[in-house]
Amino acid sequence: MTCGFSKYELYIIWKLCHRNTWCKKHVDRRDLVKGRPKHEIDLYDDAIRSLVRGMFITEYRSQGRSDICIPKQNRNKALVALKSHQDEYEFIKNLEYIT
Repeated sequence: MTCGFSKYELYIIWKLCHRNTWCKKHVDRRDLVKGRPKHEIDLYDDAIRSLVRGMFITEYRSQGRSDICIPKQNRNKALVALKSHQDEYEFIKNLEYIT
């Protein structure tokens, strides 16, 4: 089962799910890519823009920051996408703890 998401998009989705960042709970866009290799930061930024354009995640301004969350209606789609790639990427783990 393929979902059409890149590795970078899946990482962003996983990070948001792992933090249980469903709308109206949100996270600073910069925090999503913190700790990733510096030479890949632009790829993660592109992934965020792609997910926003595809309306899979929501971006808005909060306290002068650019914050991100997953709309609750996309929760199941996010989990299906992550489960379908769980064996492919080692960063996708602990899905049983996502509420």
